[in-house]
Amino acid sequence: PLILLFRLIIVASQSFFVVAENEYKCTARFSKIIDTKSEPGLYFKLPFVDEVKTFPKTTLFYDIPPSEVLTLDKKSMTVDSYITWQIEDPLLFYQTVSTTTAAENRLYDTTYNAFKTKMGILNQDDIINDLPAEERNVIYEEIRQEVMEKSKDYGITVVDVKMKRLDLPAENEEAVYEKWYAYVEQNSESGW
Repeated sequence: PLILLFRLIIVASQSFFVVAENEYKCTARFSKIIDTKSEPGLYFKLPFVDEVKTFPKTTLFYDIPPSEVLTLDKKSMTVDSYITWQIEDPLLFYQTVSTTTAAENRLYDTTYNAFKTKMGILNQDDIINDLPAEERNVIYEEIRQEVMEKSKDYGITVVDVKMKRLDLPAENEEAVYEKWYAYVEQNSESGW
């Protein structure tokens, strides 16, 4: 009787799962999703057969590693950006990328290509200037739209894409500072 009770407890514990407010749970049977739950609550699954995959419902933040892009006038620039995103369709997400790490790799590629394409049709002076923020935001919005459109194929919605920093590569930056110091010294000697 004690062994039977112990087995019943094990089977019962393997038969139910809980969905929290901030997550999706997908029930997989033999590696194929058979059901998706997004409403909080207690749900049934076949014990020892079904596996439950958990995906976040919250907005996720991905800090994209800095990468170099080339402008139309063939000047190299380093883009440091981030993206906020959400899983919109957990079934499609599981079928195409399966994990948030794999999704971030796809988002990195998509975002980098969008920046590379956009910066590739602009001269460096069009990017680094003192124009109003509204004009720069047009560039962000175009990049966000492109990333958002391509991310739909993975069950992802892109909330925002932002550039944290846009710099010259370290080796170019040094040359610019040297040129500036030479200019200042030259002008200070001439009474500037």
